[in-house]
Amino acid sequence: MRGVIDRFEGALAVIVLDDGQQLLWPRAALPALAQPGSAVRLHLVLPPPPEASGEIRPAQSISSNGIAAELPARALYDAASDHWQLVLADGGVLHWPAAGAPLAADQPVQLQLVVDLEDTIARRKRVQDLLDELFGNSGT
Repeated sequence: MRGVIDRFEGALAVIVLDDGQQLLWPRAALPALAQPGSAVRLHLVLPPPPEASGEIRPAQSISSNGIAAELPARALYDAASDHWQLVLADGGVLHWPAAGAPLAADQPVQLQLVVDLEDTIARRKRVQDLLDELFGNSGT
């Protein structure tokens, strides 16, 4: 799934997805390069098997390259809509198309957010081109 970080509201980032859904992501768990206007891609990542202790800990990681971060979620299948409902720790729900997501019912997953630098640049260029077309090139 694709989207853009629309704005920050306190401790949360509001991410507007291309399908119209909004996702609230903790600002503290964003990758370093994430900022309002950044294009993002969301991926489902299956967590590694539990440690020998059998304890399942909700993993949260931020990559060292500053462009990816993960949050724990639980995947619940909704047969009526043929979508997975990804239930986040804060109770938020993200609807994910079932096609291409081979998951088991009530499975813990990681929702990975990746800042897409190329798409961010392309989106900003499209906006600037629209502004130039509407208002003329003001020399900026």
